[in-house]
Amino acid sequence: MNFKSEMDKENESIFNEVFKNGLLNKYSVEKVDIEEYWNIYYNDFFNQYPEEINFDREGLLNNSQLQKRKNLNIMNSSLKIENNLVVKDNGQIIALFRSEQESADIYYMRHAVVHKDYRRQGIYMDYLNKILHYAHHMGFSQVVSCFVAANHLIYKAKIKKDFYVTSLEINPEYGNIVWISHFLNEDLKKAFLFRSGMVEFSKKLFQNSEGNANKLLNKLVRSSLS
Repeated sequence: MNFKSEMDKENESIFNEVFKNGLLNKYSVEKVDIEEYWNIYYNDFFNQYPEEINFDREGLLNNSQLQKRKNLNIMNSSLKIENNLVVKDNGQIIALFRSEQESADIYYMRHAVVHKDYRRQGIYMDYLNKILHYAHHMGFSQVVSCFVAANHLIYKAKIKKDFYVTSLEINPEYGNIVWISHFLNEDLKKAFLFRSGMVEFSKKLFQNSEGNANKLLNKLVRSSLS
């Protein structure tokens, strides 16, 4: 069995265990390919949201760039973990959730939509809890997500689950984007808090600071004794 087959097997095993009862213990969850996912979104969900001025990146590219983009996507997706989920209530599609591996140890919650008749039931929060559980057991150390700055509801949901704002972006397609992160590694979280001005330190941070933390410590000791 090759490496990709082993990873696919582990991914399926963990995914099936986490989502074995669907969402809210009553809505079924199934995986689909990316083309089917977006077809469902544009056919069943797109018109439920207020009109916004978004730009289609692919439509802005020339033919040469489009072909190279397709080639890069093929290269990028050869080993990448990807979960495109369709949620159903007795066969009726009620929600879509898309997430994928962003890099070696970062998992990206990329897209989410719940049918207007099924909102405020806790479907999204149950998915959020399960996907964090899934990412943890898959070995990821950080889960990232983004949202349009005006969408305060998604931020409200994420901040309850210990997500932190990590950056702001002026995106050419969607406008002002807020990036947030949930840390599945406590020392990585402390490193982030340290960079944010909230002094959090640990033994691992001290040992992996390339000697600079020790230099600072010695300097503080000398200053306190002088």
